[in-house]
Amino acid sequence: MAERKRLYALLLCAVLVLALSVSTVFILHEADHDCTGEDCPICRDIALHISLLKAAGLAALTAPALFSVPAAFANRRRRDRYAPCRPGTLVSWKIRLDD
Repeated sequence: MAERKRLYALLLCAVLVLALSVSTVFILHEADHDCTGEDCPICRDIALHISLLKAAGLAALTAPALFSVPAAFANRRRRDRYAPCRPGTLVSWKIRLDD
């Protein structure tokens, strides 16, 4: 199962790199086209590819933060489970000091 997840992750990365590469090549190739005016389909496609590149850049910046938060909580839970003494007070542990 782990090999299948790894394969899917690699395929997803390859598709993402391919999409970003094609977008960049398209923008570079059509940068000096003969614009037909206000409703130019090439300008609209260039704007679409630029927004794709911006979204991919934003995802590249936020993805590590989104994946690190659950990992931090999992590490804290694991650390608390194996901690030699748990933090707390005598009241929270329900210990009475009656002598």
